[in-house]
Amino acid sequence: MKKQLVTHAAALVMLTLAALGSGYAQNNSNGCNNKLIAGNYGFTVQGTKLGGAGPTGPMVGVAMTQFDGKGNLSQIDTVTIDGNVVADWTHTRATGTYAVSADCTGTFTINFTDGRPTVVTNFVVAANGDEIDTVVISAGGDQGILATGSVGKRRFSKH
Repeated sequence: MKKQLVTHAAALVMLTLAALGSGYAQNNSNGCNNKLIAGNYGFTVQGTKLGGAGPTGPMVGVAMTQFDGKGNLSQIDTVTIDGNVVADWTHTRATGTYAVSADCTGTFTINFTDGRPTVVTNFVVAANGDEIDTVVISAGGDQGILATGSVGKRRFSKH
């Protein structure tokens, strides 16, 4: 009986240590860094343009953003403001930079070449890198743009 108790206790200790070790490995296995979001992501865009040049009003659009895994991005999009097309697939791709922190939060900046203001977005990486939840924190300073969050989904999953 005593030998069986010791055997069970030893087995319990080994299982506990194994579980702790596997939990630690899982926390580090997602590799929250720039490589995690390499690829093409489709985004929806929603917000309101309150002032600045051009039309004002509700803003909606879609974007395809390519993250290179090294901190650089490019984007093409179509955007309407109050029903007026202000950008479409024919304009030059925007470029920018991004950084993913170890806690899977990050920031990206988009520099447009067609006169639109620079956009800065904070994000959270979810679904092991297949999803990026965003909120625009700066869009043109005095342009009066308010943008809500959007969800970017990886176009072609790595899994």
